[in-house]
Amino acid sequence: MIKFAARCINQFMQQQKDLFAHYKQPQIKEDSYVTGLKLANSLKGSELIPFIPINGRQVNFYYCGPTVYSNSHLGHARTYLGIDVIRRTLRDYFNYDLLSVMNITDIDDKIINGAKQAKQDFLEFTKVWEKDFFSAMEALNIELPDVITRVSDYVPEIVTFIEKIIANGYAYDSNGSVYFDVQKYLADGHTYPKMRPEMNADLLQEGEGESQVNKQQEKRSANDFALWKASKPEEPKWPSPWGEGRPGWHIECSVMASAILGNPIDLHAGGIDLIFPHHDNSLAQAEACFNCDQWINYFIHLGHLNIADRKMSKSLKNFLTIDEVLKRYTPRQIRLNFAIHQYDAVMNYSEEQVEQAISKDKAYQEFFQNTKIYLRESQVTGPQKWTQNDFQISNLLRSTKQVIHAALLKNFDFPTVIDAIDKLINQVNVQIAAQTIRAPLVQSVVQYVHFILGLIGLNYQNQNNNSSDIQQIMAEVCSIRDQVKLAARKGDFDAISTIVSQKQFQYEKNLSNGIVDCINQFQQQVLVASQVKNKQELFSLCDKLRDEQLFELGIKIEDKDKQQASIWKQYDPKELKLEREQQLKLIQQKELIKKKEEEKKKQEEQEKLEKAKIHPKDMFLSQTDKYSEFDEKGIPVKDKDGNELSKKQKKVVQELWEKQNKIHNQYLESLKQQQQ
Repeated sequence: MIKFAARCINQFMQQQKDLFAHYKQPQIKEDSYVTGLKLANSLKGSELIPFIPINGRQVNFYYCGPTVYSNSHLGHARTYLGIDVIRRTLRDYFNYDLLSVMNITDIDDKIINGAKQAKQDFLEFTKVWEKDFFSAMEALNIELPDVITRVSDYVPEIVTFIEKIIANGYAYDSNGSVYFDVQKYLADGHTYPKMRPEMNADLLQEGEGESQVNKQQEKRSANDFALWKASKPEEPKWPSPWGEGRPGWHIECSVMASAILGNPIDLHAGGIDLIFPHHDNSLAQAEACFNCDQWINYFIHLGHLNIADRKMSKSLKNFLTIDEVLKRYTPRQIRLNFAIHQYDAVMNYSEEQVEQAISKDKAYQEFFQNTKIYLRESQVTGPQKWTQNDFQISNLLRSTKQVIHAALLKNFDFPTVIDAIDKLINQVNVQIAAQTIRAPLVQSVVQYVHFILGLIGLNYQNQNNNSSDIQQIMAEVCSIRDQVKLAARKGDFDAISTIVSQKQFQYEKNLSNGIVDCINQFQQQVLVASQVKNKQELFSLCDKLRDEQLFELGIKIEDKDKQQASIWKQYDPKELKLEREQQLKLIQQKELIKKKEEEKKKQEEQEKLEKAKIHPKDMFLSQTDKYSEFDEKGIPVKDKDGNELSKKQKKVVQELWEKQNKIHNQYLESLKQQQQ
């Protein structure tokens, strides 16, 4: 049995080796790649392989853009956020010279049908949804590629590309359409499909996303796919040697990627749903055109996105647009939610899961705010001799860098990166709270954390870019407010008048956001309240300044105990308001859950009470569908057919009767106690 199992395993391993025997590792050039960087190359199955660019540190990167016919949705966010993080990491961490290209598919069956329904020219129709896409990308802080290509701009190049494929013997025209000759391609020793070699040939389809007219009479084989489609009435069309028509879906990327990046290309990316047939067909077309064995060296694919364990679909009513999600969460929270999942793994999106991202975003905001305050208040002129705490944080920073470097080398493992950053931040927070760490070391940690989070597209520095004017004013405001509260507790109203009269804040050119107005209003109101000796009003004004007036302007004041001064932090006002809304929503959800649990408990208690009211003699009498005869206690002795119950059945009904008798007696006892 052991020998048989070993033989099966060896056969399987050989089959896997044969499936991907077509893949050729690029030749290594001096200083051409980052030692140790490995990618999950779809051309090699699940195996991680070293990333070796073709031309030194220059990397040509193509990724499939959207088909613009409808709203940009959460699936787009999953794909393009993942690609954005990979681009940033290759460029900013591994220092590759990246040239990136993304296409816009503006010729497609769905687009043509959508334009017809909207009664628009197809290009006018696509401009609307292309704008929607780029607006969503900008909102999510997704960087634009270096080059954007549109299919409608590359039709002449597509025609020329197809002509080369025909000349090389791998395509044929039929009734004004052109088809890729899969059988000829295979007969000449090529592999198809490369990334899905296990696919049954009978399953090969056009894959453009719409039901296709039966073209079997035009094809030499059912597996052949269209490179050029003969024109139909009311469809966009272009001239070609085979008659007017339009490009097939798969040929578009082959042509546009090659037009900018040539042959071969280092890296190609897209959603996992594009592997077959789109990417497999793109490979076959390009390699047939160039008469080469390997057009793309590395294919990486972003994993599926499910919504609450189900595939996102309008029919399932779980279809979420990016605009809808941005109304509930900040771009950083959305980016974090995707970053805590490996880019090429299946991701399940749910409201509960996003709470984890919100919590992390809050923790990062507080880290940068607290370190800013710590650095603002720390004096480098004081003692700088390192303590054990400084050595501990320094060692942790260095080990964190090693962990993160190893994780990024391993197919951009950002979940591990984030976990390492969290551990570093937690330890630094402890030392800051205890004020046992030197300021320069804190600055080093802040710079590193900011850099790593920047790879994910997270920026926490803009909101903390306080001007010196705001810093000075807010420090004085916190001091005045603390003094007012302290004097109010003591009932020293004369002191309050002196406190608020000592400082008059003036307008500054860069303080047009209402902060000065807000503070001056607070002083005037406090002065009035102190003159009438209204202690409660004074406390109310201090709370209003903290919770409403300054909060609306993005300033959050945090009160400490009576011996400590309050501190202030500055945020994006919109994000601060959204944070409050999210907290309120979370409270409401918890209250709703609590209410449901209480109602359930109340219902269970009521059901228990109603059951306890039943006399044990009566509990079986109504069950005539099970029993036909009962003893003097009401315990069944015969089943519905008149047969005497077995010993086991008698034991069961006896135990049920005794249990009911017990709870019924308890109920009667409770009634007596209530009457007394």
